Amino acid sequence: MITPSPMELVSFVVLREHAEDVAHELLSLGSFHPVDIRSIEEKIKGLTPSQIEKESQELEGLQTKVRDLLRKMKLQPAASYGKDMASSSYDEIEARLNNLEASLEPLLQEKAQVQEEMNTNRAILSQVRDYFPLPIQRGSMYSFLQVSTGRVDEKNLAVLERSMQGIPHVVYPFRKDGPVILCLFIGLRRDKALIQKVLDDVAWEEIELPKESEQLSRESQRHLAARIQENRKAMAAAEEKIKGLGRQHYDDLSATYSYINLKKSLLEAKRFSCTTDKTAVFAGWVPQDEKQGVIRRIKSLTDSAYVEAKSVDEVGIPKEEVPVRFQHGALVKPFEMLIDAYGIPRYGTIDPTIFVAFSFLVMFGAMFGDIGHGAVLVLAGLPMVLKPAAEFLKKRRGIIVNRQAGTLLLYCGSSAMLFGVLYGSCFGFEFESVWIKPMEDIMGIFRAGIMFGIALITVGIVLNITNALRDRDYAKAVFDKAGLIGGVVYWAAIGLVSKVFFSKGAINPVYSYLIFSGLLVLFLYPMIDNLFIRRHGSFVESVMESLVGILEIFMGYLSNTVSFIRVAAFALAHAGLFLAIFTLSRATNPASGTGVVASWLIIIFGNILVVLLEGLIVSIQSLRLNYYEFFSKFFISGKRMYKPLSV
Repeated sequence: MITPSPMELVSFVVLREHAEDVAHELLSLGSFHPVDIRSIEEKIKGLTPSQIEKESQELEGLQTKVRDLLRKMKLQPAASYGKDMASSSYDEIEARLNNLEASLEPLLQEKAQVQEEMNTNRAILSQVRDYFPLPIQRGSMYSFLQVSTGRVDEKNLAVLERSMQGIPHVVYPFRKDGPVILCLFIGLRRDKALIQKVLDDVAWEEIELPKESEQLSRESQRHLAARIQENRKAMAAAEEKIKGLGRQHYDDLSATYSYINLKKSLLEAKRFSCTTDKTAVFAGWVPQDEKQGVIRRIKSLTDSAYVEAKSVDEVGIPKEEVPVRFQHGALVKPFEMLIDAYGIPRYGTIDPTIFVAFSFLVMFGAMFGDIGHGAVLVLAGLPMVLKPAAEFLKKRRGIIVNRQAGTLLLYCGSSAMLFGVLYGSCFGFEFESVWIKPMEDIMGIFRAGIMFGIALITVGIVLNITNALRDRDYAKAVFDKAGLIGGVVYWAAIGLVSKVFFSKGAINPVYSYLIFSGLLVLFLYPMIDNLFIRRHGSFVESVMESLVGILEIFMGYLSNTVSFIRVAAFALAHAGLFLAIFTLSRATNPASGTGVVASWLIIIFGNILVVLLEGLIVSIQSLRLNYYEFFSKFFISGKRMYKPLSV
């Protein structure tokens, strides 16, 4: 379908004791987009809205607690209602969650203590290995040796050696940290005073080793490693206790989580409802083809239900307020993302998705035409589309892929491959083309780009006229800048320019007559409308407005058409980049062994650069041409998408 789904406003009046059942049924149907009927019907503005704030806050608190417990136990809730919780009050649910939290907290504290002890042991072991790699004790443990560990500037290390000449000593540099050297110094205790003076002269900075590492030896390292291994076992035991508690309460937590979500969805259904002493009123938008099914299901719940259905015209609200539901199959659905990025088409207007699907792919392929590069995009999109690959990426790599985006990549890659065949290009290596070689027929590729732009702008004009006729705005259909007369002037101007530049025969004056008469009508219409219909503004203001309007039409159509030159320009740039890449590869003397390697490296990395950089730029340009040159002719923005109630 090229228009959004027809909608109807369906209202239900039921007894208050049936309100919960009705809300539940509307959730299960998944077709009811709720609205506040008081904002539409003036006569019932005084109805009281449903009071749900207190219950909503209670549910938020419970949901936060359940999520916190699941996170701490590293669990994901199952979408299951295994336990009937309808009879449980919020206080009972909260009490169960508090009891579980009380059981979990000591286990988490035990795990945290073990983790802290293991981190401390790892830090000590790291310091022992980094700062004192020799199997030797601290200086205070030796009777005859003066042992010191410290830092000294690299330039002072030679000074230290010269100053200690003739004095028994060992200087062992074991680590460099920028300009600073970490050293182990060993001398005799009898020379302590002289050693200390020399160390002070070279700005020796003593390193204090951790208190726990008194015995700096292989034995102490083995001891620390053993303690860390014990910590790991204790950590595994603590985690197993937490997992056991999680397994014990998993079904209950999942049921609670699902129940809270259900209750929140029911509250969302009630949020837009109104009440009297005895009744509750639900109102919402329903697709026309699903209306009877919704009404039938609600009436099956209660015979006393009063139902009223109105079309959009009967409701009498601006169409911008009506939610929009697209009607697309799986093939076209990925292009909804491109429409959403621009805006929501207003209800009752033409849905541009099918047109964008065609124009975007044609422009992308034309600007990025290469069999190899298209194949790269196809291979990049396949893991995002294939369900097993998507589940693997999510489970093993934690990457959540967008299947619609993957499908869009597949489409773009296929379009690029098709144009690669038409251009005769595969990873920049050229073969006989089916249609055209951009670098060999520059004017031909420019003509193709302009002609495509003219066709797309014409479609935009037709869609604008169609939207105006659907709205019964006949003046807009005829006199709008992208209306019938504007389209005639545009095509007459194209015909005139084509005759002037590409035809040797006489120019038919009908083109000039159409352009002049069309511009005259477009000039006079705003003046007549302002002065005699709306009676707004002076004669001079009306003349200025008409002149500006004519100038805007001329400049707008000219710039819109010329913009499509960029389709050809990027096709040429794509080929030009390869020309530069292959020129560089030939300059590396591919006749030699190293030259061959360098040549292929330039070709490979050049292709990678083209795929990444130009692929992004071409995507942006394809979107820009659709948004600014095509959508500007007809697109009318709406306010909201169709979002039916669901659990």
